[in-house]
Amino acid sequence: MSVPLTPTFYLRATGWTPTSRAHPAMKWMEYYTTTIIDGRAFTKPSTDPTTFFTADAVLVTSAGVTVTGAAEKWAALRQIYGPFLANYHEPLELFCIEKEDGSGWEMLGRANLYVKIPGEKGDGEKGAKSGDGREWDAVVVSAFRFEYVKDQGAEGGIKLARSEIFSDPMPAVGVMLKRGVIKAEDLLK
Repeated sequence: MSVPLTPTFYLRATGWTPTSRAHPAMKWMEYYTTTIIDGRAFTKPSTDPTTFFTADAVLVTSAGVTVTGAAEKWAALRQIYGPFLANYHEPLELFCIEKEDGSGWEMLGRANLYVKIPGEKGDGEKGAKSGDGREWDAVVVSAFRFEYVKDQGAEGGIKLARSEIFSDPMPAVGVMLKRGVIKAEDLLK
């Protein structure tokens, strides 16, 4: 019995590398991640989300909430990352394949999300250090699934059609609770 195979771009490396940039979707993803998410462009009202997302873009959060639409996805990103003073995604591993119809790519990747949280470090808080040596208040081990579409009118010729986040936010939530950034009852809303 023969098993059908799809060529896969696979990379295991800490951080963005020349090898990751060799793949067009991963080169675009580095720009998007460092400029939009880690650069916190979602906080700037002048940034048009349709520059990066298809009009019907979908976001599935780690809480299982599904958001549809470029503007709605933009607002959800603001809600997810907004409580942090800074954040940094450190890629660890990814698998990327071209869609059978050639319209784009699908990627599954793992990354550590490092965050700075408002307030002073309290007793017992250990923090975390990213691979580049920077100190952070917490690290959220995460995985992501993305669908990219080729779009000649888009910057870099690519847009995100779907994003799914798989993470355990409890390390960050725990620090936020200790520092009074959120209250326990906020988690029940």
